[in-house]
Amino acid sequence: MADLDEQLSLRPIGLEVADRMEAAIVREVFAPGEKLRELDICARFGISRSPLREAFQVLEGRGLVERRPRLGTRVTEMSVENLDEITTCRIPLEATCSRLLASRDDHRAVATELEVPLVSMRHAYKRGDFVAGFEANVQMTALMHARCGNSVLQRLLDQLDKSALRYRFRAYRSATSVLDDMIEGNTAMVDAIRSGDGDRAAQVTADLVEKAWQTTRTLFLEST
Repeated sequence: MADLDEQLSLRPIGLEVADRMEAAIVREVFAPGEKLRELDICARFGISRSPLREAFQVLEGRGLVERRPRLGTRVTEMSVENLDEITTCRIPLEATCSRLLASRDDHRAVATELEVPLVSMRHAYKRGDFVAGFEANVQMTALMHARCGNSVLQRLLDQLDKSALRYRFRAYRSATSVLDDMIEGNTAMVDAIRSGDGDRAAQVTADLVEKAWQTTRTLFLEST
């Protein structure tokens, strides 16, 4: 029975592959616009075409690949226009998320939870490890979404975040100041959530995402 329970708890192979490919796309191991050849990808991950096609479907839903009849599957291109569209949607939704967190009865406990990845970001900054800092920031964002108490908002934010990850990673990779700015802004946001001040939490979050957008936008234009 234990073996059966373990088997039932396993995630579908296609979803596992999608997550691994997402990480590679975010880090530009698979470059924007690159054609994803099924045989090569199958060999890389040791899978058959069926779960790979499931993975492609998941990644298409995340806005990371595009599939065209007779042309195959390619990594979605990156553009400043796409970044602008993503962030225009993220700003009010992320602000709403922070407002909801600050309004929870257990807002102090939520703030304490958020301190864990925030501490990891600080440690990463001291080590000069931008990848670890990026991953801790992603963890913090996902935790905020999961704790907001609104399943529709969580789903929308998670989808937008998937689309934004490549831009965020490139910004972290391009300038050490990005991690420092994220630490400062997220510290102020967590403090507002801990105090239960929804208006301040929302404003700090909106300002943080806005600043990150402008920095990421500038760095993206410089790198293209």
